[in-house]
Amino acid sequence: MKKNIQGFLLGAVLLLPLHSYAASFNCAKAKTWSEKTVCNTKQLSHLDELLAASFQKALDGTRDKAALKAEEGEWLTTERNACADVDCLKEAYTSRLAVLNNKIANAEEAPATESDTSTGWYKAIAQPNLTVRNSADVTGKKLGNVPYGGKVKVLARTDKTDSIGGRDGTWVKIEWQGKTAYTFDAFLEKLTASESKAPSKAPSKASSSEASSKTLRTLEGKITAYECGDNCYLTITDKQGVEHSGLCSAPLCDAWNEAVEMPDKFMNKKVKASVGTGTQYDGSGTTAMGEMDAFEAITLLK
Repeated sequence: MKKNIQGFLLGAVLLLPLHSYAASFNCAKAKTWSEKTVCNTKQLSHLDELLAASFQKALDGTRDKAALKAEEGEWLTTERNACADVDCLKEAYTSRLAVLNNKIANAEEAPATESDTSTGWYKAIAQPNLTVRNSADVTGKKLGNVPYGGKVKVLARTDKTDSIGGRDGTWVKIEWQGKTAYTFDAFLEKLTASESKAPSKAPSKASSSEASSKTLRTLEGKITAYECGDNCYLTITDKQGVEHSGLCSAPLCDAWNEAVEMPDKFMNKKVKASVGTGTQYDGSGTTAMGEMDAFEAITLLK
């Protein structure tokens, strides 16, 4: 079957007009013997264009784009560029075309499956935080960040797929500060039933620190970020450059949380903080959405 596919592809190329010498890359920048030969040989030029189109189609049909790109790069290095004559190049191209066309066929025959990301509550697993934007694209306006472990409510999936930070995924619509926004689902993890269960009454501000505190630890560093969504989060970067994000629940945070903004004068301030465990709540303030680190007391240092 493979030989039949190769024979068909090569036969089709041989019937193409002889005056066309186009290729999928810029022949003016060709450096290797293989590249120059492809540019100067009409059949190989058309094979190259056909392969480029098949590669793009296969890439559009896979979620693991990084793996396919790596595979293509390995083929260029170990097979195509290893050739020393035209016949070898024709064989390399027709063989690779057969592989790509099989990938395309398998993708088209595979039953449609729903994305792993459904609606509901998720936690951010991006380090140090997950970016929230006003549109389903990396060029969308940044609205804020969700720190590692922060909770996000997914409202719907979009049809926009992407590859960010080596991860393939889909942009999703989320609830953010009472409005809709977008983020990338490859950095989200579904909450377990125990993490997302039960509406529970939110503690009053006066008792929030006392109610949420467990074992406290001390952290020294600089304030490097403050973001508010359904909850307000503070990031402190320690002396080793490690970022620590948590709920901003210290008395110093009360005024900031009310205004949903930290005054600029506190940015990069040296602080000593007591870190405990706090509870995150949804936008209504009534449904508990799991626990994470919380800054219970913050002392400004000189």
